[in-house]
Amino acid sequence: MAVRQLLTDVVIVNGDGVTEPYEGDVLIEGDRVVQLGAVTAGAAGGAERVIDGKGRVLAPGFVDTHNHGALGGTRVGDHGIPITCEMALRGGVTKRICGSDGLSPAPIPPAQRDEYAAQLTPLDGSIGEAWSWSTVAEFLAWHRGRSVTDMGIHLGHSAVRRVVMGNLDRVADDQELRDMCEVVRREAPLTLGLSTGLVYNPAVYCDRRELTLLVSAFNDVKPGAIFPHLRSESDEIVNALNEVLIPAFEGGGGYCNEHSKIAGRRNWDKYNDLIDLIEEAADFIPTMENMYPYPAGSTTGDAIFPPDVRAGLREEFLARLGDPAARRSAYDRIRGDTTTWDNFVDFCGGLDGVQIAGVRAGVGDEFLGKRLGDVARAAGRLDLDSFAAHEAVIDFFVANRGELTIITHYGNDATVERFFRRPSMAICTDGLMPGPGQKPHPRSIGSFPKALRMAREMDIPLREIVYRMSTLPCRFLGLEDPVLRPGSDASLVLFDRENVRERNSFEEPMIPPEGIDAVWVHGDLVYAEGRFHPPSPFGGRILTSPARSD
Repeated sequence: MAVRQLLTDVVIVNGDGVTEPYEGDVLIEGDRVVQLGAVTAGAAGGAERVIDGKGRVLAPGFVDTHNHGALGGTRVGDHGIPITCEMALRGGVTKRICGSDGLSPAPIPPAQRDEYAAQLTPLDGSIGEAWSWSTVAEFLAWHRGRSVTDMGIHLGHSAVRRVVMGNLDRVADDQELRDMCEVVRREAPLTLGLSTGLVYNPAVYCDRRELTLLVSAFNDVKPGAIFPHLRSESDEIVNALNEVLIPAFEGGGGYCNEHSKIAGRRNWDKYNDLIDLIEEAADFIPTMENMYPYPAGSTTGDAIFPPDVRAGLREEFLARLGDPAARRSAYDRIRGDTTTWDNFVDFCGGLDGVQIAGVRAGVGDEFLGKRLGDVARAAGRLDLDSFAAHEAVIDFFVANRGELTIITHYGNDATVERFFRRPSMAICTDGLMPGPGQKPHPRSIGSFPKALRMAREMDIPLREIVYRMSTLPCRFLGLEDPVLRPGSDASLVLFDRENVRERNSFEEPMIPPEGIDAVWVHGDLVYAEGRFHPPSPFGGRILTSPARSD
């Protein structure tokens, strides 16, 4: 029998971006909103749970538009729900979009499962067992019932490439392109869009033709956008944006500017050039942007090395780093090449601009939360620009078998605020799955509470920021419209408008926010007053978008 819940004395922000907040009550029956505003006495009298909203804001649950919790996020933590769901719910998130940066957990040939799982572990975590799936459908069948929040995935470019080409470090030939397009058409139906990570192997070796054909193949099956991690988010960011906008247009798709940022002090003045291109594209194709509201990012440790150094399988990469000539070549590229690849160490201002967020279990735990420069100094290499200092970092990377996660301090608050003011800007965490005792980027928990605080302090209307965190991405992705009305999905968040904020930091990233009072997922009250209430069974659903109807 469907449970009836009455929420009294709430400020309703319905998520349409237009309607002003209004006071009222909300009645939920099962997984649906039944009444809003003036709830009739007869209906209210039948409620089995009554919650006094105390004047708090009630809004549609938030959508994390770029997440990395599809794998390790299924592992249940101390509170009886998956760890990634814990982090999501603390921020009011009820839907997570995974398979980002071209690194979806499927499709993957059986022979490559272990190698690919090792590549994804620093991002998505480990499921604690061998992978059993090969296709997107098989992965989603495995995932079903393992999440408290809803979850959908993009079709990852690197995963598609692996099916056809393995980890080969070259441009695809004509037959390989045809084969990749067939993989896309076969796997697209249960996904949301086509993601790519043009700084990550093996997608880094693609050309514009490949991107155009894959976008076109995806849109043969269903309307979908390309969701790229640009080839450059620093010196070559304008050219990198053009590289993906043209395939989006020519391939008949949309475009999402993923984790919007500009890296490196010398590049911050490129903001207007970047926005001009995005707004010009919006005249011709569907567009959206997203961001985490922080001036630093996070990724895997191998990103500090040039693509040719990290080419091939993980063991080949690590063996290459044992070659003195390869080490010297990597150092020379890190110190002197900022245009042919996205040089993370350079645009972070050197080794002290890169923070260590995660290490291989039992290796280098003392450096968690510290900088790569601290690794060099601990080895007695005090000149951080020297080859000796960088060699100490290489030794540390190899000792960790490449299983490093880093935080890259590349930005400034002023640029973050300029992006944040854009009305087409959705919010994401880009959250990576932390291992025990690690120090992940604070965005994993803090992005949405911080966005609400920033909106309050920057006088962005509440109706606008709620729309950007809920309805905007749902409409762009082709998901059920979450606007609160009779019959709408009862995935909801209750928060304190005046006091909601992030409390964590880069030094202490796991401190929960304040002001997120309660979260419902399809009518299940799963988080309230700082406590989790695990549903049985877990009620998170698989998110998919409709096939092309023309």
